[in-house]
Amino acid sequence: MLFPPQLTQLWRGELPLREAFWRYLITYDLLLNLGATLAALTVVLAQGPIVFAAIFHLLPLPYSILAAIGAWRSAERFEGSQTLASLAKIVIIVWVGFGLVF
Repeated sequence: MLFPPQLTQLWRGELPLREAFWRYLITYDLLLNLGATLAALTVVLAQGPIVFAAIFHLLPLPYSILAAIGAWRSAERFEGSQTLASLAKIVIIVWVGFGLVF
């Protein structure tokens, strides 16, 4: 299976930290998770099978993992302030933790 070049670059940590973090980890991941949560809630409110709601809710998980690993790798390669790279890693951990709990 071929992935778009941007996702391959993200996975390898080849994107600039700013792009990997803000675009792929925060923005796209947030939008995917909101959409999945709305779909899951729609199934629940329509009294559909709870297994479908669970599936919809978990659909973004592979992307979330990809984005978190890619942003982490971009932070590892970051040539600017190491304080900024460390802060990005802390936010990545909090973001992923929050996503797993909620």
